[in-house]
Amino acid sequence: MDTPTLVLIGLLATLFLAGGLFSLFTTSARRRYEGASLSAIDFARGSFASQLSHGVPMNELLLQLVEALRDSFKLDAAELWLFDDGKLGLVASEPAVPREPIALSTAEESIVVNARVSSAAWAKVWLPGLLTGRAESNLRVAPIRHSGQLFGLMVAERARNADRLAAETDVRLEEVAREVGVAVNKARLDKALQTSLDRLRHQADELQASRGRLVAAADAERRRIERDLHDGAQQHLVAMAIKAKLIEQLTDKDPARALQLTHQLQQDASSALDEIRSLAHGIYPPLLSSGGLSEALPSACRRAPVSASVEVNGVGRHPAEVESAVYFCCLEALQNVAKYAGGGAEASVHVWKDDGQLLFEVVDSGAGFEEQEAGKGVGLTNMKDRLGAVGGILEVESAPGKGTRIRGSVPLSASSLGTLGVAPDQGFEP
Repeated sequence: MDTPTLVLIGLLATLFLAGGLFSLFTTSARRRYEGASLSAIDFARGSFASQLSHGVPMNELLLQLVEALRDSFKLDAAELWLFDDGKLGLVASEPAVPREPIALSTAEESIVVNARVSSAAWAKVWLPGLLTGRAESNLRVAPIRHSGQLFGLMVAERARNADRLAAETDVRLEEVAREVGVAVNKARLDKALQTSLDRLRHQADELQASRGRLVAAADAERRRIERDLHDGAQQHLVAMAIKAKLIEQLTDKDPARALQLTHQLQQDASSALDEIRSLAHGIYPPLLSSGGLSEALPSACRRAPVSASVEVNGVGRHPAEVESAVYFCCLEALQNVAKYAGGGAEASVHVWKDDGQLLFEVVDSGAGFEEQEAGKGVGLTNMKDRLGAVGGILEVESAPGKGTRIRGSVPLSASSLGTLGVAPDQGFEP
């Protein structure tokens, strides 16, 4: 072969070899990139969800995730922000850099949650707070969302090969963000469920304790009534029986003495009647039975040991257990004012209906107390138990030197009224 032919063959061989080496290099590089990016996705799909379900703290897993992202895409920095209570907050970054939370309006939230993986130019318009301290950075921002709800952002930052950052990261970032959105949504649902279960357990414990206190209080009340009957009305009746026997014996022998005993017997009968009425009033006030809260509470406030005004308008009639719970809670609150509010304290009682509830409020101008002490008083415990028995709740607001506000609410149900044979707001037969 002549020299030109050999040169041409050598040149073609060199080009072929170069092409093969370039193809091998690019294929290897692509495989390394795909393997690296898949490692971040695999972590989000597998390890992240699995470890989260086994109780590994969310913050620790998010830090592992941003480390995987940084290594996968050879980033200068990777960040993960979570959205909660109207704000985006940085929860994990590699390297660790402190950043201020970013508040989002409802409109901004809607724009962010519907965005695709975006650049620094997009962030400059819609999330300028994200660029604080890095205005010239090359960023890719991927929203973390699930079912149309925004959960946060993933941020990838890289200065090298900036023109290739979008092509190399966007698809994978979107996939990782989608997997993280599913995991974060599940974690928040699990947390909400656990919170609800804890609250229900606490309510069940309180209900059990309340029922125990109610049973004990009922037993104590029965013993008190028995004692009052024995020491009061029963003694009057025994004396009346003895005097009636004496009158029978003295009618013929000593009419004057018999007449005197008859007068005493009348007085004893009147005293016994007063004793029984007083006892009955302590069990269930007659005015509450005949006229409801609108009549019984003003009467009770007039007899209260402190100066008390009352407003009960348009309340109507309700089941006896509801009316008695509200009535005795108001009386208990007034007694607490007399005991603890200090001299010169005044109180006001307000009862009304609103949004299917019967509400009451007792406010005083007394000394007040620290709210953390509210659960320690026997009176407040009694009020909570009374309201709890009819499905109501009690709220206490107080501060030293600023008086106390006792507020209670009882749900009113037409069905529950119907089971008692009483139409809503209709009177009870005394």
